[in-house]
Amino acid sequence: MSRIAIIGSGPCGLSMLRAFQQAEAKGEKIPEIVCYEKQDDWGGLWNYSWRTGSDQYGDPVPNSMYRYLWSNGPK
Repeated sequence: MSRIAIIGSGPCGLSMLRAFQQAEAKGEKIPEIVCYEKQDDWGGLWNYSWRTGSDQYGDPVPNSMYRYLWSNGPK
């Protein structure tokens, strides 16, 4: 049996997890899956937060929000 690592639980990582879940529900044999996420919560760019700048480790906060942004929706 093979093993798969999914790096990041943003939109793409969650899509892959969902695809494997659906395949398993159809009775297909799927490999062992491990998903790694750097942030405290899953969601990647969908994980909206007002935090900007650096996190507790000094890394940039990966976010679609930034300081003084009023809205991040389409015009």
